[in-house]
Order: sequence, then structure tokens, then C-alpha cells
Amino acid sequence: MVEKSDDDYMKRMTNALRSGAKMLSEHCPICGSPIFEIKEELWCLRCNKRVVKVKSDEEVGQALSVYTLTITASTLAVKIEELTILLSRAVEVDEVKRLSETLEILLKTLEQTLKVRKLLREEES
Repeated sequence: MVEKSDDDYMKRMTNALRSGAKMLSEHCPICGSPIFEIKEELWCLRCNKRVVKVKSDEEVGQALSVYTLTITASTLAVKIEELTILLSRAVEVDEVKRLSETLEILLKTLEQTLKVRKLLREEES
């Protein structure tokens, strides 16, 4: 019997190949599945994650920095959404002020995070 995760993996592989992806001879360092090149990016379709090839310790650090900034940006976006909901429900002036100030800080932090991530990605190229 084929497990659901195996079935999902096979569907992702089939769809990727139909869309013009290339299956490479290299394998994912995590699960050992073939790596696919999709729109000039490397992907492990079993892990459903982007794969980054590195040649030096410096490249490892840079790749980890971009990954960390991506996770940070996602977390900030979720918090901004949560605060927006709280702000829309707030009635007390002090609470509106506190939530607005926090929202402003998170928005500035998100903007800075995205700028730094963009700069690191440009350095990769």
C-alpha cells in the first residue's frame, strides 16, 4: 500500500516534470531523493523545500542568513496580521495606541528584514 506522503510526492514529481522541471542526478542531503531544477532553483520535492548548493563555509553562512531572514519575515508577517485583528477590535484609546506603536515597530522591522535579505540574495548572484 502506498502511503499518502508517497502519493503526494509522486504527484509533485509528476506535476513538476510536466511543467518543465528537470530531475538532476544530485540528491537531497536530508532525504536522499532526487533534486529538481524548477525555474532556475533547486528543490527537493519529497521535503518540499528549496535546496542551496554551497562550496565554502562562507556560502553556508550566507545561505543560512537568507533562510533565517526568510523565516523572520514570515513570523513578522503573521504577528502583523494578528496585531491588525486585535487593533480592529480595540476600543480603549490606550490599547489602540499600544497596538499601533507595536504594529509600527513590526512593520519597520519587516521592512529592514526584507532589505537585508534582498541584499544577501543579490550578493549570491
